[in-house]
Amino acid sequence: MLRRTFQSTNNVDQAEEKQVDQVELNIAGHIFGNSPTMLALCLTVIGLIKIYANLERISTLADNFLAFGVVCFLFATVLSYLALRARTHQRRLKLARFADVTFLAGLCCATTVAVFITFSLAH
Repeated sequence: MLRRTFQSTNNVDQAEEKQVDQVELNIAGHIFGNSPTMLALCLTVIGLIKIYANLERISTLADNFLAFGVVCFLFATVLSYLALRARTHQRRLKLARFADVTFLAGLCCATTVAVFITFSLAH
């Protein structure tokens, strides 16, 4: 009886581990698909900010924040690719989590710049 209970909990643990692994792979796939788009968007906005700054003869921190965001999105793309290609479960989870963090850092940078631009255009 005790052996059956241990085997059933072991099967549940393996099923949960498979499910977590599948969720991490799905997230890594979404990050891999969306990070390059966000990277290109940030580069476009950096170009537009540079054009505006040259015309108005001002300097801005927004392009610096976006440059950091570009680097974050680049790392998120590479890390999510490596997570999709990883052979071991532990490595896959670690890379997928790092990809999540770097993607969210890039989103925070892009959001900060959007707020800066919104308030600077309002005044």
